Amino acid sequence: MMKKCLINIAAAGICAALLSSCAELFQGKVSMGTDYETATLADVLTPNKEIDQLSSPSQIFVSNGDSPSEITISWTPVADAASYRLERAIVTAPNENGVYEAPDDSDYEVIPGTSSSSATLYNQTTFIDTILSQNAMKYTAPEYSYRYYYRVSAENAFMGYGPSEFTACENPGTLFAPPTEIKATTGSSDTMVSISWQKSKSPTVQEYSIYRSENENGTNAVYLTSVKSNMSRYNDMIAEQNRGTAYYYTVYAQNRSGVKSCAGALAMGYARAEGAPPQVTGVKVTNGRGTSSDSITISWDNAGAVNYAVYRSSSKDSALTLLTAGQTGTTLEDKKNLSPNVYYYYQVQAWTKDPGDDTKKIKGQLSDSGKSSTSPAEGFILSAPETVSVSKGANGHTMAWSPAIGTSDEQAAYSYKIVGSNDQSGPFDNLVATVTAASLGIPFDGLYYYQIPAASTWSYYKISTLNDGVESEQSAVTAPAPFAPQSISVTRTANLSSEMGSDFTCNVNEVYPVKITWTAPSESSDVKGYLVYRSENRDRGYKKLSIGNDEKSYLISGNTFYDTNPSARPGKIYYYKVLSVNFLEQGTNYSSTEFGYGALTSNQFLREYMKTINNSLKKLTLMHKSDNMAKLGQETKSGAIVGTLSYDAHVNGLSGRVIMRYDDYADFYVHSSGKIDSNPLGESDEIGLGNKDGIYFHLTGNTNTSAGMDTNGTMDGTVECKGMYPGTVFYNNVQIKGGAAGGGYYVVTRDGFSSENVNWTVGNE
Repeated sequence: MMKKCLINIAAAGICAALLSSCAELFQGKVSMGTDYETATLADVLTPNKEIDQLSSPSQIFVSNGDSPSEITISWTPVADAASYRLERAIVTAPNENGVYEAPDDSDYEVIPGTSSSSATLYNQTTFIDTILSQNAMKYTAPEYSYRYYYRVSAENAFMGYGPSEFTACENPGTLFAPPTEIKATTGSSDTMVSISWQKSKSPTVQEYSIYRSENENGTNAVYLTSVKSNMSRYNDMIAEQNRGTAYYYTVYAQNRSGVKSCAGALAMGYARAEGAPPQVTGVKVTNGRGTSSDSITISWDNAGAVNYAVYRSSSKDSALTLLTAGQTGTTLEDKKNLSPNVYYYYQVQAWTKDPGDDTKKIKGQLSDSGKSSTSPAEGFILSAPETVSVSKGANGHTMAWSPAIGTSDEQAAYSYKIVGSNDQSGPFDNLVATVTAASLGIPFDGLYYYQIPAASTWSYYKISTLNDGVESEQSAVTAPAPFAPQSISVTRTANLSSEMGSDFTCNVNEVYPVKITWTAPSESSDVKGYLVYRSENRDRGYKKLSIGNDEKSYLISGNTFYDTNPSARPGKIYYYKVLSVNFLEQGTNYSSTEFGYGALTSNQFLREYMKTINNSLKKLTLMHKSDNMAKLGQETKSGAIVGTLSYDAHVNGLSGRVIMRYDDYADFYVHSSGKIDSNPLGESDEIGLGNKDGIYFHLTGNTNTSAGMDTNGTMDGTVECKGMYPGTVFYNNVQIKGGAAGGGYYVVTRDGFSSENVNWTVGNE
C-alpha cells in the first residue's frame, strides 16, 4: 500500500485548498470510487511486517555415543522456515596436544543423501546421519575415533526469504565406540583366563558384556557375564578338563539405552594344561626394523619343543593373527600381508602332542613379547612417509613430509628419494633429488621441508624412503596446490540477459543472478578447475556453490560462474571467493573476497525506492495539519544522512499544485547484514557500496502533483537514484483521481536496462 499512500499524501496539499472533505485523507478512509482502492496515513506509518532473513535455529543437538553406526541431529524449529540445510565437517584426528580442533567453514560439506537432488530437508527438524553400514561396524573402523561437527540453516526459497545464519553444534557428535586393546592371558595361569580391555571412549557406557567362543572366527560365542562401566577386567575360571583349550573372547560396551557397540577385537586365551612345555623366551626381530621393504624376520630361543606356533598383532589391530602353527625351527620370515607405517608385534608358543591323544596339543604359555611387553618383538617394513604435501612458490615447489616410521635414531639414518612426473599415472622415474635426514635437519612442526628449484619441478610427485640400500614403496601421488585465482570480480545490478539468455530470470524476491569472474593464476598448467564459495558475511559462513543448484556438481572448468541464488533478497550483498584446485581436486589458495548483488526487477526497484520516499514524507509537518488552509505553504526537511526535501503547496486559480523537491537526499544506509537504517556504518559494513558511503537510495529530483477542482490531475517529475540501485523514476504518467492515485504508470529505468512501465498499483499487493 505504500506507494499509493505516497501519492495520496502529495495530493492532499492540493485538496487542502480545494475540498474540505480532503481532511478525511489523514483521518480515515477516503471514498475514491469503486475502481480503485483506499489508503490511510496509518498504512504508511505501520506497514505490514516483512521477512528479509530467517532467524537461526536457537539450538542444535548432536548425539554423542548413542549408536555404533548413526548420529542423530536435531534442532529447534524456526518460524516461517520451509526447509533446512544441514552440513557436516569431520575432524579425523586431534592436534599435537590431543585436542580435536573445530573445523573451518570450508571444511563443511552437504551431507550426501539428505535428499535425492539437494541438501534440503523439508518439514524436518531431525536427521539421522548413517556413518557406518552394518557390515562396516568393526572395531578397526577409524570412524569410531572421528569427531562429527554439524551446522544447520533455516531456508524458505519458495517465499524468497534470506536463509538464516548457520547454527553450529558446540560439541561434536561421536559414534558409540567399542572397547579396545582386548587381551586374554595365554597360559600364564593353569586355572583361569584373565580378560582385560581399554574402556570405550564414549561417555554413555553403562556396562561391558563378555562373550567366549571356541572358534577362531568368534562364531557361536556364549555370553559369560556383564560388568559395570568402571571395570575393565574379568577372570574366566576354566575347568580342569578344558585347560589347554584355546578360547576366543570379545567384549561389547552397552550404553544406558541398552544399545550395544560393535564387538571388540577377538582375544585368544587359554589356561595352561598339565605337561605344557615352558614359555618361549628370547623372541626378537633380527631383520625387520626398516631393513626390508617386504618382510620381517624373527627368532627365539629353543624351548626344547619340536613345534612352535607364531602369532602377530599390530599397532592397528590388537587381535592375534596365527602366522604358522607348525614351525619346527627357531626363525621365521614373515611376508604375510605386511602394510606400510604399521608396527608389528610377535609372540611364540611352544607346544607338544598329548601323550595320551596324538590329535591334541598341549600348549605352553605365549612368549612375553607382545605390544605391552617391556621388551616387545617389534618390527616394521621400510615405508614411505605417511604424510606428504607440496606447495608452490615463486622459486619452485616446497615438499613437506613426516619422517618415515621408526625411532628417532632409525629415522636419522634414512634418506629420501623424490621422483616426479607430468602425468598423474606416471611413470614416476624422473629423479628430483635424494636427500639425507641429516641434511634436512630437525623436523619443523613434525615435518621435513625440501625446496625443489623451479628448474626441477614436476606436476606430480612421489617419495620413497632409503635405508642401507633398501628402498620402500613409493608414497601416494601428491601435487602442489595451484596458485590462487586472480582478478575476481562480482557484478552489482548487472543486466546479464545478453549472456544468460532465458536463464536470466529473477527469483521469488525479484532479484536477478550475479556473475562471478576471475582469471587463471599466472601459472595455471596444474589447474583442473575452480570452486566458488558464497557467504552473507565476509569472514564466516561460506557455502560451496553447485552448478545449477543441484548440490552435486561443483567443479567449474572455465572462469565464469552465474549465481542464481534462490534466496537472494533486495538490499543484501553477498561475498564470494574462488578456490583453484589441481587434477587431484586439491587446493588451499583462495582468491581475494569480493561482494556483489543482483539487479532488481522494475517492480521491486520501485518498492525499494519508495522506502526512502515514504520515510521522507513522514517528516513533513504542513501536509499533516488538520486545518486545511494550514496545509498550504513551504517547508524544508533534511535527510537522516544527507540532503533536503522541500515542500511547496499553493493554489493557482482553480487548481492546486504541490512541488516536492529532493536534493541529494538520503535516509538509509545499507548494512552488510541487509539491515537498512540511518545508523552509521560499522567496521563490518562495506562503505564503498553504491556510489556514496554505503547509502541505499540517494535521490535528486521532483515528485510534483497538479489537480483541479474535481480533485483529478496528474503527477510529474523525474527522480534520479544513486546508491545501491542506480536508476531513474519518471512520474508524468501517474494519474490522480478523486484526490489519490487512480491510474497510469511509472517509468522506471534501471542502469543497464531499458525503461519499463510499472503499474501504479505496484506496492499495493
